[in-house]
Amino acid sequence: MKLFKQKPTTFIAALSICAVLISSCKKDPDPVPIVYGDAKISVTNTATGSNAQDFYQNDTKISTTAVAYGETSGLYVVKAGNSTISFKDAGTTTVKASLPVGLETDISYTGFYYVDPAGSFKITGFGNDNVAPAIGKYKVRFVNLGSKLTNPLRAGINGGNALIGDLGFGNATAYFTVEVGSPVEIAVLNTTKVTSIPTNTFVSGKIYTVWIDGTDFTANYHVIQHN
Repeated sequence: MKLFKQKPTTFIAALSICAVLISSCKKDPDPVPIVYGDAKISVTNTATGSNAQDFYQNDTKISTTAVAYGETSGLYVVKAGNSTISFKDAGTTTVKASLPVGLETDISYTGFYYVDPAGSFKITGFGNDNVAPAIGKYKVRFVNLGSKLTNPLRAGINGGNALIGDLGFGNATAYFTVEVGSPVEIAVLNTTKVTSIPTNTFVSGKIYTVWIDGTDFTANYHVIQHN
């Protein structure tokens, strides 16, 4: 899974592999990777109690409508390569969070505005899987953004195997392919309180991200449909 936590060549290394191999026997410095074209990103405000946010790439305002808590924007076209993305309180110049990133050409991402356990606003994000699953199945990944949850999360099928047994704060799972109608449950580890997601939430052929927040021992889920 691609994510954009850091600016260095993490997300553009694939574009420079050939150049690195060709020049590996020379003493010259490796060439700087060339990134061109566009990427796409949707952004989600997961920061409870926050103001609605405007989204920027470098000094350019990208969002057309401010994103309030619990909302996800549509896909925005942004420049691939190295840049800085940021969130500002809607209609102001107050930067609440910023992050240097490297975005790959023609890749789509989901970005999250969130609060860490210390109460600071942060940004994280992950690349999307745009390949639809087979009929009768859906794809889903889980993102733990519950800074007020007491323990990591587990998610699984009721009566079946766990999908993930220990999802720490700030982390995302890979995508799971699940049978439509399977009862998905989320719980905070070492507790007995379970949050069930209704089976009609997920539809055949669709791709989803479920991000989770909550308080203490109670996990709350939020569903983003990508296609």
